[in-house]
Amino acid sequence: MRYIAVMLIFLQSVVWGYTYNELLLDAQSRIYPKILMLQEGIGAKHKNMPVVFTVVYEPEDEYAAERVVEKIEAYYDHGLGGIPFEAEMATFDELDPSLHSDAFYILKGSDEDMEKAVEFAMREKIPVFVYDFKDLKYGALFALTIEQSTVIYMNRVSLHKTGVLFTPSLYSIVRFVDEK
Repeated sequence: MRYIAVMLIFLQSVVWGYTYNELLLDAQSRIYPKILMLQEGIGAKHKNMPVVFTVVYEPEDEYAAERVVEKIEAYYDHGLGGIPFEAEMATFDELDPSLHSDAFYILKGSDEDMEKAVEFAMREKIPVFVYDFKDLKYGALFALTIEQSTVIYMNRVSLHKTGVLFTPSLYSIVRFVDEK
């Protein structure tokens, strides 16, 4: 009987996608858009058009991506700091140059998908936020974890590669890591 229970738990994540921590999703949905708005020049760049924050996901994680978009829309009601703001969704397969986005929030993905998405973002000079701290190894720019307190990690190597600049106050509150 225990064997069956363990197998069902294992199959749940295989069949229905990765199991996400709701508290972490909530914290990231609140904080990542605010970090994006600390990017230098983003307000001037978006006077007449919204800032677009794209949640990138595997098809089996569509429900988690929908929850993230719903959370962001509930927190920011299509605006942040007086600037129009939209949260959208895209699968890894939908990432191409015709996609307009100002940032990616990547949920879990295969090694190949993660690498492709981050490489695409770097070419387009789009900051990348990830769900899992371990995914900074692909070259993503930001990760947020909940330890004894909330910790924001910034990938120093990716910061230099993308050329994206943020207000100096952000650099004083993040923990820098050197990945990829």
